[in-house]
Amino acid sequence: MIFIVGGAFQGKGAFAETHFKGKKIVVHYEETIREELLSGKDPLAEAEDFLRENRDAVIISAEVGYGLVPIDAFERKYREAVGRVNCYLAGEAEQFYRVVCGEGERLK
Repeated sequence: MIFIVGGAFQGKGAFAETHFKGKKIVVHYEETIREELLSGKDPLAEAEDFLRENRDAVIISAEVGYGLVPIDAFERKYREAVGRVNCYLAGEAEQFYRVVCGEGERLK
């Protein structure tokens, strides 16, 4: 699995499409995490299940942990879940990139 992370509107999708043509690209994984939380599911367990079936995928997730801590309890829970799942995905990835201003830096 290839994991790409970065801030909003930093060019993660374009980077993936340019460098990983022909691979399954999963965008906005952070929104999958939000939907799982809203459905009462455990996002980390769901990510583990997803990886079992998608070891060749390119997964793109936004970094949502920078900035102010949300006042809303659900938004804090979501922010933490995205951080924990992103850490898991980075650890499991064969390749891990951080994209800023359209430029990807390989971290793993």
